[in-house]
Amino acid sequence: MSPEGAGTGSRDGVRRLGEGGLGWALAAAALAAGVVLRFVAPADLWLDEAQSVAIARLPLPQLLEALRQDGSPPLYYLLLHGWTAVVGEGAPAVRALSGLFSVLSLPLAWVLGRRVAGPRGGVALVLLLAASPFAVRYASETRMYALVVLLVLLAGLAVDRAVRRPGPVSVAAVALTTGALLLTHYWAAHLVLVAGLLAVAGLRRDRRAAGRVLTGLVLGGVLFLPWVPSLLVQVSSTGTPWAAVGGLSSISTALTAWQGGGTLGAVLLGHALVFLAVLALVAVPVPGAWGSPTVGLGRVRGLLPWALLALSLGTLVVGGVASWVTGSAVSPRYTSVALPAFLALVAIGLAALPGRRVSAALLAVVVLLGLGVAAGKVRTPRTQAGEVAAALGEAAPGDVVAFCPDQLGPAVSRLAPRGLDLVVYPDLRPADRVDWTDYAERNEAGDPAATAAELDARAVRGAVWVVTGSGFRVPPDADCRALRGALAELRGEPVQVVERRPSVGEGMRLHRFAG
Repeated sequence: MSPEGAGTGSRDGVRRLGEGGLGWALAAAALAAGVVLRFVAPADLWLDEAQSVAIARLPLPQLLEALRQDGSPPLYYLLLHGWTAVVGEGAPAVRALSGLFSVLSLPLAWVLGRRVAGPRGGVALVLLLAASPFAVRYASETRMYALVVLLVLLAGLAVDRAVRRPGPVSVAAVALTTGALLLTHYWAAHLVLVAGLLAVAGLRRDRRAAGRVLTGLVLGGVLFLPWVPSLLVQVSSTGTPWAAVGGLSSISTALTAWQGGGTLGAVLLGHALVFLAVLALVAVPVPGAWGSPTVGLGRVRGLLPWALLALSLGTLVVGGVASWVTGSAVSPRYTSVALPAFLALVAIGLAALPGRRVSAALLAVVVLLGLGVAAGKVRTPRTQAGEVAAALGEAAPGDVVAFCPDQLGPAVSRLAPRGLDLVVYPDLRPADRVDWTDYAERNEAGDPAATAAELDARAVRGAVWVVTGSGFRVPPDADCRALRGALAELRGEPVQVVERRPSVGEGMRLHRFAG
């Protein structure tokens, strides 16, 4: 090679090295931004978070009994119980557990992405999860959904090991992760069912590998058996009275949640994710005009993308059908069980694009959209509990504070001044936790006038403060208006101390009825 040619080759190598270094630096910056956003959240816990902390602080026997009234399996609450014993019950402290689970998910996503789509797939999946508005949202919430994502990734790696490597360790890994998922959220059963059907379908191709996976799934179900008596109690007396039956709206619910809502940036992100997921199913390599690689449209023959489609879309369909059959709700957060498989499918679509520059450019667009949507949401207040609790600082010891509906009670109770009598409509129970047992029936039997008379007598010479909201199915808004009207007849017209803000998810009003 001539000196001139050698110099040109050296300059090209330095340029490629510089481009690669810049790309890795941008990827690291995006990853760091995703980690930081997981620990940014509004100051106050909303209902579900406050309810989780109220249950987790109980001694273990009472904790398990309280879950029978709440309708959830126990694993997350047991972990939160131990966590709060060490770090305390402040909002940043209790939310940090979910943040930790979410951060631990990122290296697992990298490993799983490499398994499903090679090195480019590993980078794509870890960045997609890091920038996911859905993952960021639930990393900053004191609920079990970040743990669900972590366990799904662990289960995916366990199944991959069971397929590749025989032995009891592989089966045990599938069993432990399956059992942990079932003991974390009931929608995990839909994912396990789909995985089991896929394993049955794989018996013809590789009987031993599929048998190991099936054995692990069955043993995971065995680990769930001790909780079945509590589940039966929950099924008979609790449910989701706070929302309508979901059905197959689970699919649109999931996509809207995963893209981060309905803003322009979120909609663009959602369209990009769906496009790449579809590309994973139809992109087939074809030779280019000058021998360069490109892709065409066809039916991908590999089974992995179709399995991921079943584990994402199929799980949502099963969940929607189960919701329709049982008369239960579909909540956006329940769809966390299907998110990892969907993002893995998106990663395969990115890896299928011809040329690293095209793939990297589209990945950068998706990641920037995701981080932008997530950053716009992390500081949005989730509740007005802090405002109401601050206003209750003017209440006198012995004043009665009534919550209608009781779903507003837990978030305010943890912040309210001590010495107040905090009760709920219709039965004047303590306001720190919602009891979902026979919830609809109990509220339907409520009598606003009779409850108002009890509150009036209970306050003696003190004031009665009433916290209300809007848009709750049970009890209906009319009952809470009737409660305020009955109190006005007994005590005169109230003063509105806090006005409801429609932009806040858990909006509240506070009225004071003088003694």
